[in-house]
Amino acid sequence: IATIENGGTWVEPLLSEFEGVHKKMPQEFTEHPVETFRRCVYVNPFWEDRLTELIDLLGPERLLFGSDYPHPEGLADPIGYVDDLPDGLAQADVARIMGGNLRQLTQNIDYTPDLTTAPRRRFIVERPDGFKFRVNVTLPPGYRAGTRLPAMFWFYPREYEDQESYDEGARTYDKNAFPNFGTRSMEYLVRLGYAVVEPDAPIIGKAGQMNNNYEHDLRNNLAAVIDELDRRELIDRQRLAIGGHSYGAFSTANAMVHTPFFKAGIAGDGNYNRTLTPLTFQSERRLLWDAKDVYLSMSPFLQANNLTGALLMYHGLHDQNVGTDPIHSPKLFHALNGLGKDAAMYLYPFEDHGPATKETLLDLWGRWSAWLDVYLKDPELVFE
Repeated sequence: IATIENGGTWVEPLLSEFEGVHKKMPQEFTEHPVETFRRCVYVNPFWEDRLTELIDLLGPERLLFGSDYPHPEGLADPIGYVDDLPDGLAQADVARIMGGNLRQLTQNIDYTPDLTTAPRRRFIVERPDGFKFRVNVTLPPGYRAGTRLPAMFWFYPREYEDQESYDEGARTYDKNAFPNFGTRSMEYLVRLGYAVVEPDAPIIGKAGQMNNNYEHDLRNNLAAVIDELDRRELIDRQRLAIGGHSYGAFSTANAMVHTPFFKAGIAGDGNYNRTLTPLTFQSERRLLWDAKDVYLSMSPFLQANNLTGALLMYHGLHDQNVGTDPIHSPKLFHALNGLGKDAAMYLYPFEDHGPATKETLLDLWGRWSAWLDVYLKDPELVFE
């Protein structure tokens, strides 16, 4: 346990309380509570705390340096903290306080070093209407420049009023952040030779009316990204797939009925018929009866006859999300099947809005990779 931004003045009174309680009823403890505290707790003291007393109470192996920089209470020169440590402190103890204890506490391990170091591209794309947005691309380890790859697009559209409101989101972007991969991170597909494309998909319009432009902006966003990736010789535009979860699944189906770009799609826990969410959805605040044309045009179920490519759907049978009742996937699958479209559907019992169990996840990854291999993969494409 590490206490951060709490200082250390509370430690001595707390240990005194522990001593008092233990003195009254030692039989209730299997270990002296003070020793338990010293064994389990690390403390990050403030600069003004009495460090000598804290070292006497806990030992140097339980203190952590922390500057709180750039907050106002942080030091102007954070590393200068070392000069204020008590005189006579052994150099080994100084090293412990200034970083050694923290490294031992965290013991960070990179479980996916190949993904962490995989080649990445981050750039700005401009639509025909002049709107600019960001795209992230992850490439396979060992990627050779100029190799055009089959690509998996994974996205989740969001609504904005204008360029400025969209750009606000980039102000907190940290290019030095350590990559984080979850059980459903599409970046794992680079191990199979795919480029993984994660574009922003801004839908722009007046407040309360953004979705008037949903279909238009969706198509223009994707077209602009594909053109730019093609210009950079990163993708084979004839071997593209698209996917997403929840609202991303909904938009995946929309992309496949409103554009001809994708040979395959993967859609999870999605809504495909907006008439079943008539009392607003996502950021749409108008009711179905007030914006009927919008609700209908955004319902891929009603455009299922226009689907291009092969769509794989998965859905948790215990999905409790109000907008993505499990009824959506079977209804769209039945429609696509009746229309002679290429489609597959997998329903998972006991799964909520997002697969969680190991068995489900392993099954999904097997089906996802097989689906993409059938519709996208070039068997001659090999990476060393």
